[in-house]
Amino acid sequence: MKVERVGMLEILPDNEEIYFSHLKGIIESIDEISCLQVTKKGNSYTFRIATSLPKYNELLLQEILKLHNIFGIKVDLSKSIKSTATLAFNINL
Repeated sequence: MKVERVGMLEILPDNEEIYFSHLKGIIESIDEISCLQVTKKGNSYTFRIATSLPKYNELLLQEILKLHNIFGIKVDLSKSIKSTATLAFNINL
């Protein structure tokens, strides 16, 4: 899986690094050829996941929502998931 980090420091706080490791593990368990772009914008992170095949989108979305419910993190999902064939969401810090 390819991970691209935009606007982020090379050294992250431990909690953020652990979160990214969990997210990466979930994505790789479903689609190991996908691409993840993480962009830091002020007090939020924007995530964009491009899967290798559209059939992975629904399962990946379910698992991402489960992860965030476990951690108690509110997720703002993009409204154009089906039309763009990518998953995009934001979390606020």
